[in-house]
Amino acid sequence: MLSAKNGKAFSGFYDAVRDESLLDRKTTILIGLAAALTSGCAP
Repeated sequence: MLSAKNGKAFSGFYDAVRDESLLDRKTTILIGLAAALTSGCAP
């Protein structure tokens, strides 16, 4: 689990990435896929 400080930082990052007013849907999905693959998840 993340510490409270790291959890808050990740939450801000996650919300910014998922906000489709900043990035288009395709880019949002690709970032999510890249993050999952980097952390060791299989597609």
